[in-house]
Amino acid sequence: MRLHKLVLPVMLLTLALSASAQSARAGAQFGLEPGQVAPLEIGANFIYVRANAPPEQCGCFSLIGGGGSLVINATHGISIVADVAATHANNVDATTQNITILNYLAGPRYSYRAFRHFTPYAQALFGGSNELSNYASVQNVNAFTADGGLGVSTVLTRRIGWTIVQADYIYSRLPNASNNRQNDLRVATGIIFRFPPR
Repeated sequence: MRLHKLVLPVMLLTLALSASAQSARAGAQFGLEPGQVAPLEIGANFIYVRANAPPEQCGCFSLIGGGGSLVINATHGISIVADVAATHANNVDATTQNITILNYLAGPRYSYRAFRHFTPYAQALFGGSNELSNYASVQNVNAFTADGGLGVSTVLTRRIGWTIVQADYIYSRLPNASNNRQNDLRVATGIIFRFPPR
């Protein structure tokens, strides 16, 4: 991964930490008790992706994998998210092609916290993808990637939450020997580890 691809996530993380610290000083309700917001959440997710088939086709294929997310919560429902996910598929579209895709993304999230037991949210993430394949043209390729997603989570215990479901549209510029654009659907679910203020 090249250094310039880390600049945006690092800047967003710095801004979020600053906002979180300022909010805490202003008396924001951070904590693990009912009605409070954990300032830091780390997620571990199971991921299913429905991806484009080879060029000019729409049979599509599926990738399965996992990922992790780091969420830094500030006030007014605003958070900064860093998300890394890896998915894999064998014998793509009945060929001998095997594909592994690594996505590394970061960006803002808005959570609507008016409900007692559920928290719906929307996010927009940006970053890149790395594709590894046994095809010579895409053995190790990096490309710009954008993600728009909706999800809903809940709190199970003081320390544990659950991403019930998250659905994302993922646009990437990975090569496909045609227009070099990918439009994929990602669905995820997973456990959230909640951390209290220090």
